[in-house]
Amino acid sequence: MNKSKTNTLDIIALSSSIICAIHCAIFPILLSFSSLSSLYFLNNSFIEWVFISLGIVFLLTSLWPSYKTIHHKTKPLKIALLGFAFIAIGRLHLTNLWEVSNTVIGATLLAFAHYANWKLLRIAVKQNH
Repeated sequence: MNKSKTNTLDIIALSSSIICAIHCAIFPILLSFSSLSSLYFLNNSFIEWVFISLGIVFLLTSLWPSYKTIHHKTKPLKIALLGFAFIAIGRLHLTNLWEVSNTVIGATLLAFAHYANWKLLRIAVKQNH
């Protein structure tokens, strides 16, 4: 896989993960304000599954190929798997705080995994020049 394509995927994935973390952290606060209660449609499991699915797609199209063909470091994959574990634990819906905190931690870990992958790719590019 092309390094610049993987770099772009990592930047998109990192942004997606950060947006997910912000959405999960800020959304309950926004809903508590009565004037913003019309935003309740955003509290939708479909949106949550879209973000989870995007995370899996980015894992398969960015982290895995980077590991396999370019830098051979497992750190980004391990961080991403830990992030998905937190998200999965959050899906148990024990309490709202439980769901929000685990999902935010998981999404933040996914963003960090893509950042770590991006840094490893930059190092690999510098070593090849």
